Amino acid sequence: MLKIYGVPNSQPVRAVVWLCLMKKLPFEFIMTSQNKAAKAPEYLTAVNPRGTIPAIDDDGVILWESHAILIYLCEKHGWSDLWPTDLTQRAQVNQYLHFHHRNTREVVIQWSRTLWPAVFGVTNPDKAWIKRNTFPGLENNSQIVTQALQIIDGMLATTPYLAGDTPTLADITAYEELGQNQAKYANCTDFSQHTHIGRWLVAMEEIPAHETTHAIWSLIGNIDKFSGGMQAIARANKDAARLIQQAALD
Repeated sequence: MLKIYGVPNSQPVRAVVWLCLMKKLPFEFIMTSQNKAAKAPEYLTAVNPRGTIPAIDDDGVILWESHAILIYLCEKHGWSDLWPTDLTQRAQVNQYLHFHHRNTREVVIQWSRTLWPAVFGVTNPDKAWIKRNTFPGLENNSQIVTQALQIIDGMLATTPYLAGDTPTLADITAYEELGQNQAKYANCTDFSQHTHIGRWLVAMEEIPAHETTHAIWSLIGNIDKFSGGMQAIARANKDAARLIQQAALD
């Protein structure tokens, strides 16, 4: 059986989990914290030398990096609705996946810089603290995020989804970064000026297994009001992981 290593509050991990749940592909979810289990020698040696999540073990096929995993699973199982066989459509999906790394992915900084200092009780952390404790982001992060949201909103002005009329891997990947920051969840990104993104966020919630995959969002809640420290984060991850594992084996 497929094994997925990760934690539910990781955006790239959720992308892989959501794909498998929506396609009803059974898997074992192995809790692997970014700062502990993923840095253990046995994980570094046997699974991922980078010590990051997600990673998979598909009956001996070991892969890391979420986009590579998503594409592999789609190609293996013939999920051409999400990874189109048409050359042009596939290129459009691939274009977004490359764009995502240092553009949309930078949106996580707004989440990280609010949540993690609250978890550790640090007021006004400096750049060195951010770099040590969470995803540091690019120096011009604010500019990159503003531009990325404008570009994505522009893309969604011409098509319902990022690469056409139906959701693809591009949408799954993008949603994990943008969806969690909505006012009704973490409440740390203002999407009010991006009306096309707003419409798309609502549409993405209609995809099967959305609620189970993203249970962690409600469990953590508004990060401006977060309390309970790392114990609360750990508890939320464990509760969300149980829901994911149960759904994966149903």
